[in-house]
Amino acid sequence: MHKLTVSEAELAPSNGIHIGRWSQYAGLGALPFDAMWFEVPAHGQSKTDCHPEVELAVVVDGEATFTVDGRDTPAPRGTAILLQPGESHVVHANDGPVRVLSIYWLPEEKADA
Repeated sequence: MHKLTVSEAELAPSNGIHIGRWSQYAGLGALPFDAMWFEVPAHGQSKTDCHPEVELAVVVDGEATFTVDGRDTPAPRGTAILLQPGESHVVHANDGPVRVLSIYWLPEEKADA
């Protein structure tokens, strides 16, 4: 068993937010996905992102708004947002900082190519 917490992760500035990729943890071995923690400061936002991976973003603390292809979706703590490949997205922190667990992987048809 491994216990991985956002409060113990090393976060570094990237893309307008602070991220901590799970590759920082020793002993996890090969996982069928990549993952990272990220934090958006209060009243801040990430830079626009768009990638070939499917991404499951789970708000673990705070209240965010996800702007996906120009549409805003409120995301309070406990909300999971599933992003499809190629969807342009920005994560906004509302009144306080937001912490998110992001799990991402290439879709099967892309992974086999």
